[in-house]
Formats: sequence, C-alpha cells, structure tokens
Amino acid sequence: AAVPAEEVLVLVEYGFEYRAKDGTLVSIKPNERYVLLKRTNHHWWHVKRSGDARPFYIPAQYVKELPPIA
Repeated sequence: AAVPAEEVLVLVEYGFEYRAKDGTLVSIKPNERYVLLKRTNHHWWHVKRSGDARPFYIPAQYVKELPPIA
C-alpha cells in the first residue's frame, strides 16, 4: 500500500509493552512500522498504525525515524 508523502514512519528497534490509562494493552515489536504523528517530547512519541484511527504513545528511544521514501 502506498504511503502518502506527508507521512513520516518510525521503525521499532526494541519491543515494549505497557497498559494505557484506559486499560488498553499497548505492545510494539521490533521491525514494526508506525506513522509518526507527533514528537511529543524526548521520551514519548505519538504514533498510529497505518490505516488505524486510534493513536497511542511509544517510547521514543525504542524507535528510529525512517527517511522519507523518495
């Protein structure tokens, strides 16, 4: 699936799991890719799965920003 040019993707380098305030289990695994919505701060970035409406936070140090696809 083509990704719109304005979307910035991050690549997960380390697995991480936590329970959000609403009780939802958030789990990321190495090599997964997410759409970066906002670099909220140095510790947490706001992301979403491509095509999924529900955004969530992941630890910034566990992912790396991918260069734009030319």
